[in-house]
Amino acid sequence: MDAESAIRSRRSIRKFRPDPVPRDLIRQVLDTARWSPSWANTQCWGVIVVDGPAVDKIRKEFRRLAEHGLPGVPDFAMPRQWPPALQARSGGLVKALSAARDASRLPTPTATMLDFFGAPCLLLVTVDKDLVPDYACFDAGLFVQSLCLAAHAQGLGTCIMARAVRYPEVLREMLPGAAGRKFVIGLALGYPDPDSPLNAFERPRAPLDEIASFVG
Repeated sequence: MDAESAIRSRRSIRKFRPDPVPRDLIRQVLDTARWSPSWANTQCWGVIVVDGPAVDKIRKEFRRLAEHGLPGVPDFAMPRQWPPALQARSGGLVKALSAARDASRLPTPTATMLDFFGAPCLLLVTVDKDLVPDYACFDAGLFVQSLCLAAHAQGLGTCIMARAVRYPEVLREMLPGAAGRKFVIGLALGYPDPDSPLNAFERPRAPLDEIASFVG
């Protein structure tokens, strides 16, 4: 798959098949993603791969906390307000998602997100707690994009999920090697369900002239 085709055809998967992803295939995807660029080649990212009973345990605990109304305090704060133009773009996505969900009589968005969309594997991207967050998150974002494209090239799907790191203290308590790490983002990983409307609706994108300016 060439780079342009991979970028244009990759999409966020919101319904996965239950089939487990072989560890060798996950390692292959990660081995490709580690060639992502970073500031002065620091490669500040880390990734914790969670699957099998462990991902089910996290699912269950996150659902319990959400049902008790605990909001969660992520290591990196989410924006509370977006500029109107950006909010309008997000609204277009929500409208398309709602139509796909209603057509297939699927559960509420919160329920499916708490389930990580049924993904059998969760990739949790971390950085060292002592790093300056601006550059650390920028480099981690480069790594995440590479992960998504590498997975897509292998027939796997991903969904980048802030909700997957909503309770970082729980993750640090449950996961070996998480002490001293901050959780940037999570990725649901697995085989896409080809029959789900949530994986097939049209995805809006801003026109080029809305995001690019040329100075010569």
